[in-house]
Amino acid sequence: MTVNTKDARNEPKKQLYHKAYNTILNLVRIDIPVMLVGPAGSGKNVCVKQVADALGLNMYYVNNVSNEFKITGFIDAGGRYNETEFYRAFKNGGIFFLDEIDSSDPSALITLNAAISNGYFAFPHETINRHPNFRIIAAANTWGHGMDFQYVGRNTLDSASLDRFATVAFDYDESLEKKLVPNKNAICFIWKARESAKKNGIRHVFSTRTMVYFDKMLKARFDVKTIVQSVLLKGMSKDDVEVMTHDLLDLDDMYEKYNLVE
Repeated sequence: MTVNTKDARNEPKKQLYHKAYNTILNLVRIDIPVMLVGPAGSGKNVCVKQVADALGLNMYYVNNVSNEFKITGFIDAGGRYNETEFYRAFKNGGIFFLDEIDSSDPSALITLNAAISNGYFAFPHETINRHPNFRIIAAANTWGHGMDFQYVGRNTLDSASLDRFATVAFDYDESLEKKLVPNKNAICFIWKARESAKKNGIRHVFSTRTMVYFDKMLKARFDVKTIVQSVLLKGMSKDDVEVMTHDLLDLDDMYEKYNLVE
């Protein structure tokens, strides 16, 4: 059956949720700061937005904290206070989402600790009490103990900062991936690529996001070799690609074996 895409755009899409969604939602609901820990492209940002929508709260987003002024704001030379996303959430209510917290400056996060614990905060121009609907969610690729094999640019977080958060493991959700990418042959191939990289110690991300891009390009009838090079093997060294082809077959054979375009 041919779908009228013009009409389809007007139909609400069915929401798909990560397996950790309910846990995160309930922790936020009872006002416990949450840190989601999982690999890149696993859907952490999408899940946080879904939680905010479910609770009827605005989401205020910051990608890591490189200095304390990204939290506190500052008064400029003209005497005007430059507010931050944290200030807006703390004052007006909403979810303050600190993405890539493990890329932040650990000393700058100490400023955040006081606000979480004390229920008030001294900004450069005023001290305010936290709004009753203020919530905080952080996301990280590591558990806060510094860089690992996959994420070499991550910092060690202060124990006092880690103590403020309940941590939730946020790995790739294969059940969700099946729903996002209905092409079973394509998803099987990417799962095998993920497994091969892990087995061979290859530092490369085969994420849920990768699967969605892969599927979109298949549906748009891109050449399969172009898709693989653009979204699957991008940035990989020739040596790593050669190692993986022993598990995944030569690209010419792959197209026939997996019949990627259904």
